[in-house]
Amino acid sequence: MSHYRITSLRLGELYLPHGGSVMRDPVHCWLVRGDGRTILVDSGMADIPTIHKRLRVQGTGGGHPALVAALAAEGLTPSDISHVVLTHMHFDHADNLDLFPDACIVVQRAEMLAAVDPVPSQRVFYWRSTLDNLMARKRPAQLMLLDGDHQLFPGIRLLWVPSHTEGMQVVIVDTAKGKAAIVSDLGDHYRYWFPADPRATSHPQRSLTGAYLTGNIRSESERDWQRAMRRVQDNSDIVIPAHDFRIPRNIPDEWFAIPDSTDGDLAHEPPEPAASA
Repeated sequence: MSHYRITSLRLGELYLPHGGSVMRDPVHCWLVRGDGRTILVDSGMADIPTIHKRLRVQGTGGGHPALVAALAAEGLTPSDISHVVLTHMHFDHADNLDLFPDACIVVQRAEMLAAVDPVPSQRVFYWRSTLDNLMARKRPAQLMLLDGDHQLFPGIRLLWVPSHTEGMQVVIVDTAKGKAAIVSDLGDHYRYWFPADPRATSHPQRSLTGAYLTGNIRSESERDWQRAMRRVQDNSDIVIPAHDFRIPRNIPDEWFAIPDSTDGDLAHEPPEPAASA
C-alpha cells in the first residue's frame, strides 16, 4: 500500500470584511510526498498588492515569494513539483501556476467551464490569468482535465464534489495512520464539519448535530453540499480544511479529526497593526 506524507504550507493571510469587523483567513497549499512523488495541492494566492487592487482586500504574504520560500523551507524548488492538483480555481487557491511550467495541472473539466462562465456571485473569484495559464498548456503532459472521481496514483484519490464550485474536488491521501482528506473550501474551517462540537467552534449549534454547516459561496444547493460533505467523511478518517489556523502542519505525525479546543483559532483576532498597514 502506498503511504504519503502531507505538509501544510501557510502562504499568508487575507483580512476579509465580516460583520463590521475583519475575519482573518490563512491561505494554505499542501505538499504530498511519497513513492518518489512530490505533488502540490493548490498553488495559493497572488501577492497582496495585486489582490487589494482587484478586490480591495488587505492581508499578508502571497505571490511567488511566499510560495517559493515555503517550498525552500522543505528543501524544494518549484521544478521539483511533478503535479499540481487544483481543488478549484478561485484566486486564493490557483494563482502562481506560472512557477510550474513543466508540471501537470490536474483540474476538473467542470471547473474550467465554471471559470469561463461562473455563477454570477463568483465572477470576482475567478481570474483570467489562471484560466489563460491552463489554456496555454499542452495536454496531457501539462494539463489533465478530469470528468468526475479519479485515482491519480495508488494512494491518492480525487473526489468530484460540486458544492462551493461546480468543479470542486477533494484530495484523499493514504497515510500511515489512515486517509486524510484535503477538503479545501468544501468546509474551510472545522466549524463547518463539526458545528455542534465546542472544540470546533465557540458557538456550537445543537440543531446541527449530525449535520454540517455549509458555506454561503456556492454553486449548488445546500442539500447537494451536505451530501458532498457526508461523502467525503465516508471516504476519509480526518479532514484538513483550507482556512483554519489549527490544521495540522505535518501529517500523519499530527493526526486528529477535531482540534482539542478553539484555542489557536485566530479568525476573529485583530491582525497585528504592522501587518495591516
